Amino acid sequence: MKKNNFIIATSAFVLSSVISIILALIFDGFFYSESLPIILIISIIISVNIVSIIAFYFLFKKSINPNADYFVRKSQSNEKYRREFLGNVSHELKTPIFNIQGYVETLLSGALYDKKVNKKYLKRTSKSVDRLIYIIKDLESINQLETEELGLEFTNWKLKNLISEIIEQFEIKAKEKKIKLIHDSNTTNFFVCADKGKISQVLSNLISNSIKYGKRGGVTKISCHQTKEKCTVYVKDNGIGIAEKNIDRLFERFYRVDKSRSRDQGGTGLGLAIVKHIIEAHKENIFVKSTIKKGTEFSFSLSCKNSNKNHS
Repeated sequence: MKKNNFIIATSAFVLSSVISIILALIFDGFFYSESLPIILIISIIISVNIVSIIAFYFLFKKSINPNADYFVRKSQSNEKYRREFLGNVSHELKTPIFNIQGYVETLLSGALYDKKVNKKYLKRTSKSVDRLIYIIKDLESINQLETEELGLEFTNWKLKNLISEIIEQFEIKAKEKKIKLIHDSNTTNFFVCADKGKISQVLSNLISNSIKYGKRGGVTKISCHQTKEKCTVYVKDNGIGIAEKNIDRLFERFYRVDKSRSRDQGGTGLGLAIVKHIIEAHKENIFVKSTIKKGTEFSFSLSCKNSNKNHS
């Protein structure tokens, strides 16, 4: 796994570096060298292919390993799972790759030297590369979680502070849709015992989803109900809602209620699967309730910790 992490991180760095160099050259006015633009564009193509090959390599190894995935161990048809998994991965990766290919071909066909379009197409290429990296990072996360290599670091920390930090991170995104983020801090002012980084990932994913699929001018509320040993965290919105028939499949990898809308929003279909694995790794539970056109409520449990002890 460490080797995979290194390879993927290196590939992502190469891709980002190539795009950064191209944009820097454009802005600095060195764009019209006869050979340099072609070399840089070829570098993009090579870099994208490297990332794609690496992604399929480690994902294929994972999919055929009978001990790599909880679903595989419980399934009676490993081959069916392997086909579905690789099919989904292929489907997710091909969209940004084909977009990059189309933009590059357009540039090579003459748009490269047209000041009106060259920057626009390079920016679109950069955006597609970012999406490709984002997908691979999510695939790496789900791979790590499902192979049970996830090492949790349990510490005691105040839930209120973490929620406040995450809300700050999403303020701009929420304002763009005029969604109000409400934190009922009176209900979250206590300590919990959990992996702070992983729970941060859970809350970030749930709040991000509530904004993506919330209605314009809507509300997302984060609150908590505490008992002596447990607490339940709620992330509730008044957005578009989810049909009852789709709720049972929400935590499946790559599953989307509305595929076209989700891709437009930039999701990979892996976020909720990652959330579920993190919560279950904590030996806790996550639930969802939703009504079409009324909103959705996600809730998950955590272990409480007495605040009079030493905490980090």
